[in-house]
Amino acid sequence: MGISTEQQQQLDELGYTVIPDVLSETEIMVYRKRLLKLAKLEQEDKTANMHTENKGQLVRWLVNKGELFEKLVAHPKVVPYFEYMLGPDYILSTLTSNIISPEAKDGPYHIDNALGQMPEPLPSFPMFVNSLWLLNDFTPENGGTRFVPASHRRLKKPSPNLIYDPEEVRLTAKKGSVFLFNGAIWHAAGGNKTTEPRIALICFCCRSFIKQMFDFVHYLKPEVVDRATPEMYRIYGFDSQPMPTDTPKD
Repeated sequence: MGISTEQQQQLDELGYTVIPDVLSETEIMVYRKRLLKLAKLEQEDKTANMHTENKGQLVRWLVNKGELFEKLVAHPKVVPYFEYMLGPDYILSTLTSNIISPEAKDGPYHIDNALGQMPEPLPSFPMFVNSLWLLNDFTPENGGTRFVPASHRRLKKPSPNLIYDPEEVRLTAKKGSVFLFNGAIWHAAGGNKTTEPRIALICFCCRSFIKQMFDFVHYLKPEVVDRATPEMYRIYGFDSQPMPTDTPKD
């Protein structure tokens, strides 16, 4: 599977694209059920990662929380987009999920990970690429991601606590699709005005020379490493580690 010239142009110029029909209806149901169960368990054992005044919850380290999540790591419908944006040696920074509950309010704009600590002007080429795997239809009403198309070309960060931008778009997209975007475009979670939680899987990747947010090399469960294909092994970051000390030659 590849990426069309039109999609390449949209990623270059606007900073995002929507990949349709990545997950089946059955996969959507399975992932939603599993994530809601994990979220409840983590609330009960006090390990829950809450945000947005406790109306949002991240379920993190998904590759260690069920074999079903491993198929996201090197999904053939999505890998070409990461390769186009980040090069063929890109690596996984996080595999997590975000649940936006009813009554959650609009969040502040941000750019992803280490870009927020970089001096301006920001790099003109992609350093991070994020992808949201939609387990609901995303609408302006249920917390569909808010973003500013082409804002990665501003080469600067949004002002702290910026809530609205006059050029913002509220994502409307079908469940099962993937919203993939340059981590430098200004984006934020939307408020959820419905009665159902809005859920997305998040596969966040970076160039191979950047430090990952999660240390997969040292903290993946052994059985996850054993199951990894060579491609997954590379994406987890095993092929882009600092060199060890020299050892005596035979």
